[in-house]
Amino acid sequence: MNFTSGLLHGLSTLTLIFTVVCTSAQSQILLDGTFDDWSSISGSYTDATGDGGNSGIDFKKINIHNNREYVFLYLEVGSEINLQDLNDIAVYIDIDNNANTGTRINGVGAEITYSFGDRSGTYNGSRIGHANIGIITAPTVTSSTFEIAINRNLNVNGTNIFIDNTVNVMFKDNAINGDIAPNISGGLAYQLTDHQQPSLPSYQIAKHALSDLRILSYNVERDGFFEANREAAYTRILQAVQPDIIGFQEIYGNTSLQVANRVEAILPSATDVQWFHSYQEPDCHAISRYPITKSAPIPGSSGSGNAAFLIDIPDTETDMLFIVAHPPCCNNNTGRQLEVDRIMQFVREAKLGNGPIPIQENAPIVIVGDMNFVGDGNQLQTLLTGNIADEASFGTDFTPDWDGSNLQDSEPYSTGVPFSYTWYSPGSSFSPGKLDYILYSGSNLQLENTYSLFTPGLQSDSLTKYNLEGNDVIVASDHLPVVSDFSLKNKTTIGIKELDNDAHQLVLSPNPVSAQASLSFNHTGGLVHLYLIGSNGKELVELYNEILTKGDQQIAFDLSDIRSGIYTIRLITKEGTSYKRLMVVR
Repeated sequence: MNFTSGLLHGLSTLTLIFTVVCTSAQSQILLDGTFDDWSSISGSYTDATGDGGNSGIDFKKINIHNNREYVFLYLEVGSEINLQDLNDIAVYIDIDNNANTGTRINGVGAEITYSFGDRSGTYNGSRIGHANIGIITAPTVTSSTFEIAINRNLNVNGTNIFIDNTVNVMFKDNAINGDIAPNISGGLAYQLTDHQQPSLPSYQIAKHALSDLRILSYNVERDGFFEANREAAYTRILQAVQPDIIGFQEIYGNTSLQVANRVEAILPSATDVQWFHSYQEPDCHAISRYPITKSAPIPGSSGSGNAAFLIDIPDTETDMLFIVAHPPCCNNNTGRQLEVDRIMQFVREAKLGNGPIPIQENAPIVIVGDMNFVGDGNQLQTLLTGNIADEASFGTDFTPDWDGSNLQDSEPYSTGVPFSYTWYSPGSSFSPGKLDYILYSGSNLQLENTYSLFTPGLQSDSLTKYNLEGNDVIVASDHLPVVSDFSLKNKTTIGIKELDNDAHQLVLSPNPVSAQASLSFNHTGGLVHLYLIGSNGKELVELYNEILTKGDQQIAFDLSDIRSGIYTIRLITKEGTSYKRLMVVR
């Protein structure tokens, strides 16, 4: 649980205060730890180089932007740091354009001061935290560049204060002989505007297409999924999201069967489907609409750790490697790097056909979970690129996707706000941050839709439409549910539209089946062909080939020699072809 914070602005010349007027009124800044959107924002201030102290902080470039709700700042600090910890950087903000009020420092009268490393500050002498002024920073991991937001609607000791008109901002490294930016007295002045906020990234709470595969990653905060006072919130969230596959973290005291039963109570199965389940200690669960054919632990830094599952996905030639991860939190950089190294070692060996879960060529690969990336930025890069830190222990680097490329980050944005955080806890000293990820193999999975569900950011019509309440995700957990929808690039010939074709009104019983099954249908008379189709779209078995008379028919067949998985029944008569999905379980 960790994140970053800060504030800055400006442009200066030889004058004491240089006012920056924003000319890119329709530009949108999205706090996601990437910085391309700042290239369209004019008015950056460049600080002198070589004037930093022993701390290594040497401020370089600052920029500022705003919309009606937020002031955004861009900051280069000259050294790779974690902005929310172990530094002495502070921001001083004059919100009334009066140098004679507030904390006086280098010609600035700062009503707001905020120390990022201490994660606290003051407003006119009263102590404040990040929630009082809505500070958000990105990235959560170490970097030399940061972007920061502050809410213009402050709430300090129950009093609402709106940041309006002109602000003056100064950054200072409060270490001995620390750098200050700008160097001139009076800080950087910025004239705020009230232009309309541009559109946020698009998303759909419901799937774009029924044929998409919806994956949910959710840290449910210490078995909160089973707490009575959170039950209603979780019920509304899952019913709104409607996932196909769920990777749960922080479920310690309940079995995967209990988790599946809880999901079943929220999302009841139709007669021909069920929730499959599996688990690896200490807290990683996979719950799936599709059979989980294998599971294996991925050892942690101290005993139990993360988990790998093999899932039989419909309409693909190969099963999916699904990894649910929950590396250690906070200051445990060493343990976290060790665990991501082991995860990538597992993926490399699986691709080579080795280890407890060997996978076939071109198998989809998905890694989800609360990664706790709040320290060294290289840990995320290990998962994306296969760059293993400890090659002596965990083997050589490799490219994790089948086409020689990196894995992709689905990069969800929080609904209704210009941020990408997935962890939100106003009572913590740490400000919101991106801790939860869905990473995937782009060679065979096409990302169609993604978001982290933040119900406080949704408009009332969306809350009503999906039967959600504004505080649902806050009541449920300190982590947001992270959702990604994928289409299959290598889908086989049997698609969803074909499966919806049921001219014969097929009734399959039982379904799932372990051995004997029967198919009932209406027939006008003539030759009947019945086939069992594998997940690769190929015919495995001809189950029936006879002439039947007109009327209601029933064909019995035996699948005791067929392994667990998802299959399709294909019925062909003179009326046409019908399909029915079938699950074989053992």
